[in-house]
Amino acid sequence: MNRRPYIRLAAASLAATLLLLAAAPAFAEDVSAQAVPTFTFRGTGYGHGIGMSQYGAQGAALAGKDYKWILGHYYLGTAVGSASAKTIRVNLDPAVGPGDSPYSRSSWRLVAGQAGQSINVNGVTQAAGTHTFTGSGSSIVVTAPSGANATYSGTLTVTATGGSPPLLQVVEGTGIYGFGYAKYRGSLLLAASAGKIKLLNQLPMESYLYGVVPRESPSGWRAEALKAQAVAARSYAQSDTKTEMYCTTSDQAYQGFGGYNSSGVWVGEASSTNNAVNDTAGQFVKYGTTIIRAYFFSQSGGHTANNEDVWGGDPRPYLRGVADSYEYLAKPSYSPWPASKLKTLTGLELANKLRGLAGVPSSPHWVSGMSFERAASGHVQFVTFRFSNGASARIAGSTVRSRLEMLSTAFYASGFPIGRIQGTNRYETAAAISARAYPTTANAVVLASGEAFPDALTGSAVAGTADGPLLLTTNKSLAPAAWAELTRLRPAKVYIMGSVAAVSGATEQAVRALLPTAEIVRIGGANRYETARLAAEFVSTNAGTDTVIVASGTSWPDAAAASALAFARSYPILLTPGDYLGADAAAYLSSAKPTLTLVAGGPPTLVAALDSQIKSATGGATLRRLAGADRYTTAAEIARYCVTQEGFTTDEVYIATGVVFPDSLAGGTLAGTRRKVLLLSQKDFCKPGTAAFLQQYKASTTAIWLFGSSGAISEKGLKSIDDVMMR
Repeated sequence: MNRRPYIRLAAASLAATLLLLAAAPAFAEDVSAQAVPTFTFRGTGYGHGIGMSQYGAQGAALAGKDYKWILGHYYLGTAVGSASAKTIRVNLDPAVGPGDSPYSRSSWRLVAGQAGQSINVNGVTQAAGTHTFTGSGSSIVVTAPSGANATYSGTLTVTATGGSPPLLQVVEGTGIYGFGYAKYRGSLLLAASAGKIKLLNQLPMESYLYGVVPRESPSGWRAEALKAQAVAARSYAQSDTKTEMYCTTSDQAYQGFGGYNSSGVWVGEASSTNNAVNDTAGQFVKYGTTIIRAYFFSQSGGHTANNEDVWGGDPRPYLRGVADSYEYLAKPSYSPWPASKLKTLTGLELANKLRGLAGVPSSPHWVSGMSFERAASGHVQFVTFRFSNGASARIAGSTVRSRLEMLSTAFYASGFPIGRIQGTNRYETAAAISARAYPTTANAVVLASGEAFPDALTGSAVAGTADGPLLLTTNKSLAPAAWAELTRLRPAKVYIMGSVAAVSGATEQAVRALLPTAEIVRIGGANRYETARLAAEFVSTNAGTDTVIVASGTSWPDAAAASALAFARSYPILLTPGDYLGADAAAYLSSAKPTLTLVAGGPPTLVAALDSQIKSATGGATLRRLAGADRYTTAAEIARYCVTQEGFTTDEVYIATGVVFPDSLAGGTLAGTRRKVLLLSQKDFCKPGTAAFLQQYKASTTAIWLFGSSGAISEKGLKSIDDVMMR
C-alpha cells in the first residue's frame, strides 16, 4: 500500500505585417506529419486512494475526532471489535514482492542484536559473533565466526536470548528501508531451495505492529491518528490470506525494531506508536463479524475512491469513497502535486511508456490525444489514448498511474493540441485566417468593415459563393494586412460589403489601384437590412440555394456563429431587427420562397413571433430554430446542426471569442472551407454551452484552433478549454 511522503510554434509571417502563432503544442498540420504534442500530467493525492487516508486520519485527529470515528468514517458500515490475533511471518528482503520467488539470496549473515545477547539455531546457543547462512540445494550451511560449518535441512529457527527485548540483527539490507544491521523482535526463519534462502521474521501481531505503525505514520502525529493506523494495520495483516507477508508497500511498510540510516540516524520504534499499538491491542475493523482488509494510503487530495474505481472487481460496501473533509488540516504535501512531481511527456515518450499494453501500436506511432473516464471521486478509471496512426487503446487508470510512475489515480492531463491563428490586430488575424483557407490564391475576396459588424455578417455566404476569404479593413483606408493579403492572392474579383459609410470610396480606390485588372463589386444598400437582402439575392442567383438563415441585425454573435455554415453551403444570412421581421427580409423570403429557414438565436434576441411572420412570408415552408440560453449555447446548437444535418466533421474545431465580432466573422470562412464547426468562448472561461459540445464530440476531436491572440481568448481561457478536453 502506498505511504506518506518522508510546438508552441511561431509560423512564418504573412508579408511584413502578419504574425501567425500557435499557442499550444504543435500538431500535424502546423509543421509536418512528424509534429508531436506534449502533455503534462498533474494531480492530487498520493497512493491508491482506497480506504483510510493517513493524512486524513491526522487531520481528523487534529479536529478532535477519536480513532473509532476515524475508522468508521473511512470504512463505511464497520465497527471496532475484538478477536485473537494471529502470528505474523514477514519476508525481510525488500527486493521480494508479488510474483517473485521468496528464496532470494544465496546467503544471509546474522548476529545478536544487543550486547550480552546470543543467538540460538534450532534451540542451540551459538558462539558470539556473526554467523553466515548459505544455501546448498535445499539445505543450509551455517558458518560460525570460527569458520566451522554445520549443515541443516528443513527450516531453521534463529532466536536471541539475554537482555530485553531479545533482538536479532541482519547484516544485509532488510526491511522497507533496506537497512544493514537492522534489528528484529521475535525469531528469524530460514529455508532453502535451489541454493537460495528466504528470510522470514516470525513474531506476535503486536510486536509486528511496533515495526509497522511508525513506518506508516509519523510518530509525532496525534495519538488518535496513530491508534487508527494501528487498528487498520492490524486488520490488514489479520485478513491477509498469504502465509508470508512482504516488508514493503506491497503489503505494509515494516522495518522491525529499527536500524541506522546512511546518515547514522536511528529509525525505529517509538514510544508514541508502541503506545498506540498497546492501547488498541486485539482490536480490529469489522464489517459485521468479518475482519476487513483495511486498505490505507497516504493522502487523497479531498476524496477517497471506491475500490472498483481503481482496481476494478466487485464493489465492497465498506470501501466506498468518502469526502476527506479534514485532510487539509494535516497539510499534505502532495495535495495537489508540487511541480517536482508533474510528468511532462511528448506523445512519443508517452506511447513508449505504454508499449506492450493491448491496443498500443508499435513505435514510431505516438499519442495524439486522450480522454478520461472518471469516478465520482475524481479518480481516473480508464484513459482512452489516441495514436498518430488512428489506433486507440482504453487502459485502466491504475495501469496508467503505474506506467507513468504517478502518485495517484486522481490525475488529469493538459496539452490537448490547441493552436492559435492570430495577428497583432483584427485585420492581421483575418489575413492569417485567409492564408490558412487559401494558401496559394483565391478567385475572389470579400472585403468588409472591421469597425462595424452588420455588413460583414452577411459577407460569409457571399464569400462561400464566390469561393474566397473574407478580409477586414478600416473605413477610410485599406488596412495594411488586407493590402498584403490582396497582393498575395491577386483575386480576379473583390466584393465590398456595405455602402461607402462602411467601406469608403477611398478604400475602394485603393483596392482598384492595387488590383487594376480585378472586377470590383460593391454589395451595399441604404442600411444593414437592405445590404443583407442584396447579398442574399447575389447568393441565390449564383448558388441557387433553397435554404436561408435569419439572424439578428442588432446583435452579432448568432449570425457570426452561423458564418461557417453560410460559407460552406452558400446559405444567405438575412438580418432582422429582432422584434419583427423587417421589410427587406420579408421581401426576400416572399420572393425566393426557400424550403427551409434556419432561425439563428432565440428570445429575447429574436422574438418568438418571428416564426409565424417567416412562415407567412415563405408560404408555410419548414422553419427550424437553432437557439440556446446564451450566445455560446446557440453557437453550440448551430454546430450540432452542422454535424448532424450538413455533413460537418469535428476532427478539427474552431473557436472564436464571443465578446467581439471580427475574429469569428473572418474565421467562418476557414471553418466553412473545411466543413468544420465554429464555436464561441469567453476570454477567460469556456462557457458551459461550449464545454458541453466539446465534451460531446471530444472522442473524435484531434485539434482545436483559436482565432485571435490572448487578447481575444486568453491563456487562462485556453487552459479552460484544455481542461474540458483533457479531464
